[in-house]
Amino acid sequence: MRDEATVGPSSSLIPHPSSLPRVRILDEDVANKIAAGEVVERPASVVKELVENSVDAGATRITVELEDGGRRLIRVTDNGSGMTAQEAVLALQRHATSKISQADDLATIRTLGFRGEALPSIAAVARLTMVTRAQGELAATKLEADGGEIRSIAEVGAPEGTSITVTDLFYNVPARLKFLKSARTELGQACDGLTRIALAHTSLSLRLLHEGGEMLHSPGSAELVNVVAALYGKEVARALVPALWERAGLRVQGLVSRPTFTRPTRSGQSFFVNGRSVRSRSLTHALDEAYRATMHPGRYPFAVLAIDLDPSLVDVNVHPTKAEVRFLREWELHRAVHEAVRNALGAEAAPVPGAEPVAISVSRAELAGMEWTPRAFSGAMGPAVADPSDPFAGPDPGAAVATGPQPAFPQLRPSLSDLRPICQLWHSYILAETATGLLIVDQHLAHERVLFDRLAQAEATAIPAQRLAIPVTLSVTHRQALLVDECLEQLRGLGFDVEPFGRDAFVVRAVPHFVSAGSEAWLLQELLEGLAEGQLPAHPAGDRLQATTACKAAVKKGDRLQPEEMQKLLDDWRGTAQPHTCPHGCPIAVEVTYQELLRRFKRI
Repeated sequence: MRDEATVGPSSSLIPHPSSLPRVRILDEDVANKIAAGEVVERPASVVKELVENSVDAGATRITVELEDGGRRLIRVTDNGSGMTAQEAVLALQRHATSKISQADDLATIRTLGFRGEALPSIAAVARLTMVTRAQGELAATKLEADGGEIRSIAEVGAPEGTSITVTDLFYNVPARLKFLKSARTELGQACDGLTRIALAHTSLSLRLLHEGGEMLHSPGSAELVNVVAALYGKEVARALVPALWERAGLRVQGLVSRPTFTRPTRSGQSFFVNGRSVRSRSLTHALDEAYRATMHPGRYPFAVLAIDLDPSLVDVNVHPTKAEVRFLREWELHRAVHEAVRNALGAEAAPVPGAEPVAISVSRAELAGMEWTPRAFSGAMGPAVADPSDPFAGPDPGAAVATGPQPAFPQLRPSLSDLRPICQLWHSYILAETATGLLIVDQHLAHERVLFDRLAQAEATAIPAQRLAIPVTLSVTHRQALLVDECLEQLRGLGFDVEPFGRDAFVVRAVPHFVSAGSEAWLLQELLEGLAEGQLPAHPAGDRLQATTACKAAVKKGDRLQPEEMQKLLDDWRGTAQPHTCPHGCPIAVEVTYQELLRRFKRI
């Protein structure tokens, strides 16, 4: 008889049926906190839900007040339709909503909220006070709730509209509270969310106050370009062109940047579907395709595009926070966005050098344009005869091969002795001759390593700075302004002399000595853009700032270098502390040894 104890998994891993927990209904407090975890991630989530409710209530003026980045206090006040006392009580109950009444309504949703979970979810993890007065009512209703339970209801005097105050967020969920970031970070997230709401609803007057000071103000202009100017600055607004595409039942309109105006991240891209800010890979891909031949790789356009279509063709109920949607005819929407952007760019959509991917094969014309410094060749695979006119003439790598074994191809840590540049390939890579073979160097990564090592010495030796004859004014977004305030001392240690100049502007009086003239504002803008998006997360705060500065200031792929510039770059790179990888950890160079060339040509 077979021993059943030896068959299948160990019986110790399978609990006995009698020890399994019985099915039961969760406690209401636990269920509310679980629901809150899906809707309320951080203070910015509360701000978003409350402001969207205000928009759905028909508000034209909304004021948001925060303290400690929203962790201590969030107050949203609007001039919307308000609620009666009975409606205010119902609003704190799960699944209470004025947006839908039956399942068929989900197919025609045009409001921002409809689930009826935002207010009860917020109230479950905070202390909430609501003061609301419906239109035509003589008195307002004040309702106070703590941890989801209503504590008091009273009549008070207040203007028409609603004011909701949320204090001590996550006071009863310490596990969630400890994961909140600094006040500046949480404030930056709230700024981003409110910026998108303002872009989607241009006629809405929206203000954000933090600790009493105004951080953001959208004037409520009907013109999208005026809202962009108020939120991102006049320089950004001037670089945009209008986009419009319309067919039966589908409309795409907004603003897109000219190909000459680019950003290092996608933070300037906003998509709206029926007034709702959404994330969509299909829309992002359509935008990228429209710019594919007009923009360098690694750069992204600025775009604010609003899409209006039949609500039955889009499913907005696929994400707890409604940030993602699903389209019924996605290919048609992709084509509409692509054509709208291409039509907007028009004649400006001419290809720029280096925007298209470079083919592996090299044409005769490309070879003719390369900066070759030829060496005399004896005709046989042996020592070459040096040309006296060759400035890079030196010992032939064949001698090194004859003395001993060589590293295999590709060599992860190539030899950096006696580097002699031969040419620049595709204006992106430096081909250099070494004592042992051919070295292919990524010029951007090599220069980035050089600059990073120089900046890393700032603690011991001050980085030389160059004063600007005419100070440069830098306009930034609200979130970037917070970053400048937070990193001001570190920026000065790196050679930047930056002073506040208004709410979202700074005056640049000095920059590091290696920054080329005319690129001071661009460099700082790129630096702040990268920091705002959390690039280079593996570095500590100081190293991250140094690495980002080095990356933005380094020569780029596509920059033409003269032979003496290539030699200088190679010499500087060879003397760095870690020449084999860039600050991000990417390899900087690959070596093809002389022995590998002999093998490839069947000489050995």
